[in-house]
Amino acid sequence: MRESWAVNLRAKGLSFRWIRHQPRKPAKTAMKLDPCGIVVLLNDHHLHELTEHLLQVGGHGRGKDERVWLGLSTEAVVNSPFPDSEKKTRDCAKLCHLVAHFDLLADQLIRQEGAEALFQHQYVDHLTFRSRVSYQNKKAKFFWSGKLPWGNVPGEYSRRKQIFQRMCGHVGWEWREAGKPDLPVEKIVRELDSYQGLINLPSNCPGYTAGFFERMAMGAVVLQYRSETPLPEGLEPGRHFIDYDPDRPEELVARLEEVLKDPGQFSRMASEGQRACLARHTLQHRLQAIFRRLHKLQPTPWLESLVEKLESH
Repeated sequence: MRESWAVNLRAKGLSFRWIRHQPRKPAKTAMKLDPCGIVVLLNDHHLHELTEHLLQVGGHGRGKDERVWLGLSTEAVVNSPFPDSEKKTRDCAKLCHLVAHFDLLADQLIRQEGAEALFQHQYVDHLTFRSRVSYQNKKAKFFWSGKLPWGNVPGEYSRRKQIFQRMCGHVGWEWREAGKPDLPVEKIVRELDSYQGLINLPSNCPGYTAGFFERMAMGAVVLQYRSETPLPEGLEPGRHFIDYDPDRPEELVARLEEVLKDPGQFSRMASEGQRACLARHTLQHRLQAIFRRLHKLQPTPWLESLVEKLESH
């Protein structure tokens, strides 16, 4: 996510400074923050050490300095398998003017702390995840890559684990555990671009994740689990992708086998899904919506100029 923001801001000619937080050194990170402009906290859960420090020392955040504060809540906030998820997002909301989030249940929680809440589906960095292989020249197989459960966190990737175990041994798909090896993003894109079918398994992030949109952008047939989150605008199961019940792994297997019997007949779904995804669900679309809302909250000439640059072609 951090890398994709950098890629897309540079593409629009916007200047920024990317500060990497050093664990256990929040005071050092805080000293590097610019005294003016916009402060973007790009992952409230991973930056909680910093937000706690900023709240404790005081003088930082919404109404306490001249900066505009923007937070991103990138994971499940309510009913998360990880500890203190709600507290982490609440602390971020105490600092920020606006918190963009992917968990519909987090909306009220964010507003309770005084911040504006903006629900968004995740997105694809279309400048990075670009298909260069035609559907006909891809392997007639499905592919999945992602994290598998580790450690002792109850419920972590529980549905993913169940589906993965059911899929193991099926000849119609290949897989690689993310980080083993840890590939450069260019190789990850080439890997995804090699298959006519791509699978998205449930994660601890609610709704339609970045992995879903990245796979849609590659021009493949995407198998996506059903979600209680409303469908992303302009995307329909059965037309742009194939959905399945995440609590019935056999349904995913059946859909996979259906495509593998004649993958050629699904080429139109792959191309229409790619087109519909790129039309409305890139990071550029999300940036425009975020900063448009931020400008309404904090109308300034420089925020207006930023929005104009983001919306320029």
